[in-house]
Amino acid sequence: MSSSEKPVYNSLGVLIDCSRNAVLKVETFQKLIKHLALMGYSSVQLYTEDTYEIKEYPYFGYMRGRYSGEQLKSMDLYASSFGIELIPCIQTLAHLGTALKWETFSDIVDCDDILLIDEEKTYDLIDAMFRTMSKHISSRKINIGMDEAHMVGLGKYLDKHGFRDRSTLLLKHFARLMEIARKYSYEPMMWSDMFFRLASSGEYYDTESPIREDVIEMIPDDISLVYWDYYSVESEKYDGMLKKHKQLSNNIIFAGGAWKWTGFSSNNHFSHHAGEIAHKSCLRNGVKDVFITAWGDNGAEASIYSILPTLQLWAELCYTDNAETSRLEERFTTCVGGNYSDFMSLDMTMMVPGNKLPNNHSINPAKYLLYQDVLFGLFDRHVIPNEYASHFQNCADRFKKCINRNPDWQALFLTQYSLSSLLAIKCEAGINIRQAYHNQNREIMEDYCNTFLPEMKKLAEEFMKAYQTQWMEENKIFGLDVFDLRMGGLLQRIQSAINRLNDYLKGRINELEELEQEILYFDGREKDEETSAISANLWHTIATPSVIAGI
Repeated sequence: MSSSEKPVYNSLGVLIDCSRNAVLKVETFQKLIKHLALMGYSSVQLYTEDTYEIKEYPYFGYMRGRYSGEQLKSMDLYASSFGIELIPCIQTLAHLGTALKWETFSDIVDCDDILLIDEEKTYDLIDAMFRTMSKHISSRKINIGMDEAHMVGLGKYLDKHGFRDRSTLLLKHFARLMEIARKYSYEPMMWSDMFFRLASSGEYYDTESPIREDVIEMIPDDISLVYWDYYSVESEKYDGMLKKHKQLSNNIIFAGGAWKWTGFSSNNHFSHHAGEIAHKSCLRNGVKDVFITAWGDNGAEASIYSILPTLQLWAELCYTDNAETSRLEERFTTCVGGNYSDFMSLDMTMMVPGNKLPNNHSINPAKYLLYQDVLFGLFDRHVIPNEYASHFQNCADRFKKCINRNPDWQALFLTQYSLSSLLAIKCEAGINIRQAYHNQNREIMEDYCNTFLPEMKKLAEEFMKAYQTQWMEENKIFGLDVFDLRMGGLLQRIQSAINRLNDYLKGRINELEELEQEILYFDGREKDEETSAISANLWHTIATPSVIAGI
C-alpha cells in the first residue's frame, strides 16, 4: 500500500535564529531535522550573524558559541541525508553589532551595527563570509540579509565622505555583494524591505505608493526577494504586498512567523491564525517558495521545540491544505511524538485574562511580570488582581499534567510549570505589598517579608534550575550567562525587598520611598483599555527605570 501527496510549494523551509544567544547544539539540530523530515520540510536556514567561525577573523563570533567549519559540514551532510537542504543565512550590512563591538573591527563600522560602505576592508570580511560558507555548506543558495539598515551612511561614512544619497549607497553596496556571491556561484535571496522602501514611500507595508521603475531595473534576475510578514491578519494586506513585490521581481519568497521571540512562551495560536491567512494569499498569488522564521529576540528564551505545532501546521497546509485540528493532532503524534493539545498549551502564559484567542501576537506578560522589580512595580497597573494569580496557577496545574503525558518532552513542560508556579505568587505581590503599606496592614507585610517573598525566591531558584537544564539540553553553553545574570539580579532584588520590608517593620527606617511613588501605566496610556496586558520585550527596560547599560 502506498500513498502520495503533492505539495503546493516547491520548497518549504524553516529559519532558526542562532544569533540571539541560543546556538543550537549539533545534536539538537539533528533531532530537529528528523522531525522536519517527517513533516515534509525541504530546507533549513541557520540565521548566523556572527555565530560561525571565520579563520581569518578570530574575534568574529568570539565566545558566542559559533559553529566551526567542521560542525557546519557535518550538519550539512546530516540534513542532506534526510533530503533537507541546509542554506546559509548571514548578514552583510546591518545586524552585526555583536561582532562590530570588538576594537579589531573599528575600521569597518559605519554606526551601531552597520558595516562601512566603500571601505575595502568591509568587502574583505564579506568575501570571507561567503568563502567560509561555500567551503563547508554544499547549497548554492544563500540568504544575504540586507534588512533594517536604517542608519546607513550616517555615521563614519558621513564623517569620511559627507552626506550621500542613501539609496545610491545601498544599491552600490548591493552590487558589490552580488559580485562576491556570483564569484562563489551563489543564488542569493535577501529580505525585500531594502528594495521595497527604495521603490515606494519608504514604508515597508505600504501597498498604495507607486513602484519606481528605475529601482525595478536595478534588481537583477539572479536574486530572490523575501517578503516577510509575521503580523498581518488581513488577507488584503498579504495580497497587496505580494502584488507589489511581483512588480519588483518574479523571484518572490514568502517568510511567515512561528512566534517564539517575546519571552519564554511560544504563541502558536496567533502563528496559526496569521499563517492560514498568509497561506491562502500565497496560493492566490502563485507563491511557490515559503519558509517559516523562528526568531529569538532579546535572549532566545523560548525553546525551539515550543513552535513545533506551527511548523506542523505549515507542513499540512503545504501537502494537504488541511488545518483541521484532528489532522494536526494525528500528524503531530507521528512527526513529533508529543501531545498536540499539550504543545498548544505552551502558549497559556500569554493568554492572560483580556488577551483573547487567537491572542494579540506580541503581548508577553510572562516575561515582564517575571523580570519586573517586586517593589518598583513598573507593570502593576497592567495586572488584574486575583485573576492573574488564578490564571498562572491554572497554567501550572496544566503543565504539571503535561509533564507526565509527554515523556520525551519533560524538560520543556517542567520549565513552563516552574515559571507558572513562580508567576502565580509573583504577579500580584507588589500590588498587595503596596496596598498593605498604605493601609498600614503590618500583618500582611510581615507575611510577605517572612513567608511569601522567601517562597518566591525559592520558586525563582527552581525555575532557574529547570530552565538551565532545558537550555543545556538544546543549546551550546554560550548565552546562558545572560539568563543567569538576569535571574541572579532578580533573586537579589527579591532579597533586597525582604530586607527593605524587614527594616521598615523593625522601625529602622520610617518609610519605603519606592512604595510612596504613584504607579503609572508602563505603555503611557492614560486609562485602562480593553486589555491591561501589553508587549514589553527588552529586559533592560523591564527590570529597572535606571541606567543599566551605556554611558
